[in-house]
Amino acid sequence: MRLISVLAACAAIAVAAPASATEVFSDGFEGDAPGIGLTTLTNWVITSGNNPTGGTVDIVGAVNPYGITVTSPASGNVLDLDGTPGPAAIYSKLAYNFNAGDLVTFSYDVGGSQRDAASDVFVAGMFVDPALVGLFSGTGFTSSPGILNNNQLSGSLLLNGLGTPFTTSSISFRALGAGSLKMAFYTTSGDNVGPLVDNVRLDIAAVPEPATWALMLFGFAFVGGAMRSRRKPHLAARYA
Repeated sequence: MRLISVLAACAAIAVAAPASATEVFSDGFEGDAPGIGLTTLTNWVITSGNNPTGGTVDIVGAVNPYGITVTSPASGNVLDLDGTPGPAAIYSKLAYNFNAGDLVTFSYDVGGSQRDAASDVFVAGMFVDPALVGLFSGTGFTSSPGILNNNQLSGSLLLNGLGTPFTTSSISFRALGAGSLKMAFYTTSGDNVGPLVDNVRLDIAAVPEPATWALMLFGFAFVGGAMRSRRKPHLAARYA
């Protein structure tokens, strides 16, 4: 019974110790009114990217005249990266801080244009010092991110149009030091029908405090000692 009690106490310490994930940014574009040819957004800066005529985006409502169907996991308003008259690059207005050891995850729902079968370039990334990026990975459409020469941790692909549903995708990394980042999306679509984005999030999971790790190590060491004591052989008395 003593060993069971010790194990239960140690388990309670372990359960209390995991990294605490904090959502530091969330945008489903509900704060932006539906419209076409937009040059401003609530949480994002719109730039031209490589579009010589200037970049714009469209905000498309769940009910719209464009033949776009907003399906789960997307909902409500969605962002069309290829605005009217041309595509854009956007990046977050604010920078977000992280510390050494933090797990940083940038996630979003992204789907094809729905109005054209052509493939469009889709890029999602974080502007961050590459020296601070360790163990990076991705999921969904951006499952193979890389570090570009402009300080951007990025996942890019040719995203098919018709028939490509909204898919939750992400890019994440383990921070090697303290720093900050900005999130970004980009397309070169150029036909007024681009990748659709929704439910953008940034989560930062902090590593447990040193005191918490110390409690966990003490608990496991205590359990190990108790188990060794329990396995100690008992000598039977022998009579001549």
